[in-house]
Amino acid sequence: MLRSRWPDLPPELLHEISSRLHDSTDFVRFHAVCKPWRSTHDPTFARKTTSDQFQPWLLAPNETGDYYLKLRFVFSKKSSYLAPSPIPGTARNWVTRADGTGVCYFTSNSPAGPTLHDALTGTAMASLPAFRDGQWEEDNPNGIIYNDGTVLVYTKHGNSYSEGQTANVRAALFRPGDKEWTVVKRTMDSPYYGEYCVAYHAGKILVTVERSLWQVVVPLTTTTTPPSTAGEEFLQVLRPSSLPLDEDGYFYEYSHVLESRGELLWASVHISVDYPYCYRRGVRGLTRALSVFVHSLEEAPVRRWVPKKGASLADRVLFLGWPNSFAVDASRLGMTAGGFVYFLYDNDKGTCLPHKRRGVFRYNLMNNTTKFIQWLPKGWDNEMCTWLIPQPVIAPILHKDMC
Repeated sequence: MLRSRWPDLPPELLHEISSRLHDSTDFVRFHAVCKPWRSTHDPTFARKTTSDQFQPWLLAPNETGDYYLKLRFVFSKKSSYLAPSPIPGTARNWVTRADGTGVCYFTSNSPAGPTLHDALTGTAMASLPAFRDGQWEEDNPNGIIYNDGTVLVYTKHGNSYSEGQTANVRAALFRPGDKEWTVVKRTMDSPYYGEYCVAYHAGKILVTVERSLWQVVVPLTTTTTPPSTAGEEFLQVLRPSSLPLDEDGYFYEYSHVLESRGELLWASVHISVDYPYCYRRGVRGLTRALSVFVHSLEEAPVRRWVPKKGASLADRVLFLGWPNSFAVDASRLGMTAGGFVYFLYDNDKGTCLPHKRRGVFRYNLMNNTTKFIQWLPKGWDNEMCTWLIPQPVIAPILHKDMC
C-alpha cells in the first residue's frame, strides 16, 4: 500500500484550504493532522479566525416545545441560526457554566434524580443525588456550574399581599464531596418587575430581589457539621450609597453578578430619568440614556459593595446575561484593550416598533459611553438570553505530531 502523501501537499494549496474553514470544529481538526498543516496556516488569518469563532454567541430563552435552539452571533451582521435541540418537546431551564463555555438542561423531578444534559449535544453531564421529600418542589430551576464543580440551582415565585409584594426564593447547592443538596429558602420583599440575582461565592449564597438589600447565607451542610447543628448563618449586605438613586438622575433597571479573578462583581444597568426626552432622538438618545455601574464585594472590615473603577477592568470584557454573566480577558477575544460591557436591553419606555425593542449594547467603562450593536428579533427576551462561548469538540494534540 502506498504511503499517504497528505503532508507533502503544496503550502499554497494548504493555505487555500485552511482559509475556507469557518467552523471551530473544522479549524481544530485541520490543525490536529500534522505540523506541516499547522505551519502553513497564515498567522494573521489564525488570529482573525480565533477571534471570530470563539467570541460569545447569544442563546435565546428556552421555551416549552422548542425543537430548535436559536443562536445569534452579534459581532457581525449575520442573522440568527437554528440548531436542532437534542431533547425537544419539554420545558427546560438553562444551567450555565460560570465561564460561559457551556449550557445544560436541568430537570429536578426525574425518577433517577436531578439530571444535567449538554444543551448542544444532549450528553449527560453529571450524576446528582435526589432531593429529599419536600426539600424541592420545583421542576426546572435555573442555575450555574462553577469551575470547582459546585452546582447552584434556584427559583423565585412572587406572592402578593395587601401592602406590597414578596417573593419566595429557593436555592439548592451541591458541592464536590457533599452527600446531599443544601437547600436555602427565603421570603423577601420584591419589586413589581420581580428582578432577582443569585450567586455562590467564597462559601456563601447571595440573593437579591431588589437593589436596596442583598441577603447573604452561609450554608452549613451535614458533611461539614454534625447533623444536630447543620443549618445556615444569615447575613445582610446593604446597597452602597454610591449607587445612583432615582433622584440622582437614573432609574435602576437590571442587576447581574459574576466572578472574575477571585472577585465577585455586581454590574447594574441604569437608564436616565430624562429618557422620555432622549427617546425622541431614537437609538442615539437611548445610548445616551443607558449607563452601567460595577461594584466588587468587600468582606473586611465591613461586608459591603465597593465601586469598581473602569481602569481596573481595562483588560477584561463583561457579558451580562441570564442565568449567568461572566468576564473574559480582552486578549482572548483578539482585542488589544477591554473595559467593555455587553448587555441586552428591552426598550419598553416608548412606542417603538416591535423589531426595534430589544437590542444588544456595549458600554465603555473607560469613558462612560454606550454604543448600539444590533436589534434582536422577537423571542430574544433581554432578561433570559444566555451568552455562550462555543468550544471545539475535539481537544488539540499536545507535544506530538500526527505524521
